[in-house]
This record gives sequence, structure tokens and C-alpha cells, in this order.
Amino acid sequence: MGTGTGVSKPPPVAVRAATWWVDRYTHTAPPREGADRRAELRSDLHDQLAQAEVVGLGARTVSRSIVARMLRGMPADVAWRLQVERAPGRLEWHLAHPSSVLGAFFVLLAPAVVLLDASRGPVRGFAAAQGMFALVVTVLASAAISFAAVAVVWRLARRPLFRMRTGPGPVRRAALCWMCATWALAALWRFFGDPLQAVSAAAWAAFGVALVVYIAAAFGSVLGRALDLRKIPS
Repeated sequence: MGTGTGVSKPPPVAVRAATWWVDRYTHTAPPREGADRRAELRSDLHDQLAQAEVVGLGARTVSRSIVARMLRGMPADVAWRLQVERAPGRLEWHLAHPSSVLGAFFVLLAPAVVLLDASRGPVRGFAAAQGMFALVVTVLASAAISFAAVAVVWRLARRPLFRMRTGPGPVRRAALCWMCATWALAALWRFFGDPLQAVSAAAWAAFGVALVVYIAAAFGSVLGRALDLRKIPS
């Protein structure tokens, strides 16, 4: 980018946010479709930044515009991803790689549980929606548990013995699956009496263990990139 009164360089926070978002929702999409979508975003960002420099917009104005476009486009991005998932073979792919679907369930289920807790507490205006929140939590938790169970059965039918892959990435994805399944179990039965409440308590404990494993694996992945020993001369 040129210098002068216009934008001298790409607004880093806004560009990184938009790039992060497209990378996230295309990460497990079919490679060709995902690459096309990411290229489309980069082209749009390049055109927007070039136009901003021509008309002399400030970096803050451009940043706000990029973030606003990203937020407005999120429903269309989600719709695109759902359309991609209708392609043949995608169900089997997700059964073999369940962390994508279970991670999505976790993202939806976590705030639903928080809202349900708020409706059971002293927060005014939420009590009337308690039944709706309970239904949403029940549906999401049941769907997450069912998908996790089907994925386990599907993999066992093809590989009687799991061949565990090592490394921070596989461990992190396995921990994410375990986090979602245990969170769903805990959320589904924690307001019931024994023995279901005991199952819920055990699920919360298992969730805590999985969370610790996930954080450790994520830290190991970041540390591995920061200390890439392959780049150190021998």
C-alpha cells in the first residue's frame, strides 16, 4: 500500500479477524470449496483496502467497515457451510472426524446452558423463557450425545482397535470431542435425581479433565510453532 493521507497499510486487527473467521468456518470444509472461499475473501479484502486508499479513508474507518461486513456476512457464511455439508460423503467424513460437529454443538450448547441457569436464578425476565431454554438444552445435548455415540460405533465397526495418533493436534481434537460429550451429559441430567444426577456429576469431572488436556495440547501446539527446532541450525 502507498503512503500519504490514505491507508498506509492493511488494518491488522480487522484483517486478522476476518481472515481468522473464514479460516475457522472453512477449516474442515472440502479442500477445493474451502480454498475458493478463502481466496474470495482475500480478493474482497484487497479490493476494499485498495478502494479505501484511493478515496483516502482512515485506517479506523476501514477497520470498522471490515468488521461490520464480517458480522453482517456471518449468516451467509454459515448458510454456505451448511450447503457444502449436503455434498455426498460428508456424513461419513464427519463420523471419521467428529471434532468438527461436536465442536459446533459445544459452541451452541455452552451459552444455552448459561441462559438456562440464568432463567432458574434471580435474573428478571429470564424466568418466563425457562421452558424454552430447557428444551433447547435438551435437544442440543441429546443430539450431541447421539452423534458422539454413532461416531464411536461407526469407527469401531471399521477399526476394532483405535490406533491412537500422537501429537498436540490429534490430542486436542480428541479432548474437544470428550469435552462436548461430557458437557452434554452433565447439562442433560444435572437437575434430575439420583442416579442421573450422579452421572451428571461424574460427567462434569470428566469434562474438567478433558479441558485440562485440551489446554495442555493447545499450549504444546503453540509452543511447538514458537520453538520450531527444525529451523535451528545443527
